[in-house]
Amino acid sequence: MITICKAILSGSTPAQIRDQTEGLSPGWLRDLAVKLAGDPALTVSVITHDDGTQELEVLRTGPPHHTEQTIDSDRFTRHTAETLPIAEPPDVQTAVALVRSILLDDPAP
Repeated sequence: MITICKAILSGSTPAQIRDQTEGLSPGWLRDLAVKLAGDPALTVSVITHDDGTQELEVLRTGPPHHTEQTIDSDRFTRHTAETLPIAEPPDVQTAVALVRSILLDDPAP
C-alpha cells in the first residue's frame, strides 16, 4: 500500500509554501508553487509520498466544467507533451501562464 499526504498550499504565505514543499525537486518547482498558489482561480496542493518525494497538484478552483480537454469515459484527448526550461524567474512566469491557459482557458501571452 502507498501512503500519501496532501496539503493544500493555496491561501498560505510564500514562506509556508516553501517550508511545505522542501521535497520538491528541482527547486524551481517551489517558486512555481508560490506563484500558482497566489491565484484564487487555482487550488494548489503538494502531495508527499511515504518515501518523502513530493509532487505538485494544480486544479481549477470551483465546480468542474467540461471542455474539449475534459477526460471522461467516452474519450481522452492528449496534447503534445511540452518541456519547459525553468532556470530563471521569467521562466517561472512562462510556466504559470501555460498552466493558467490550460486549466482556465486563458489565452497564453
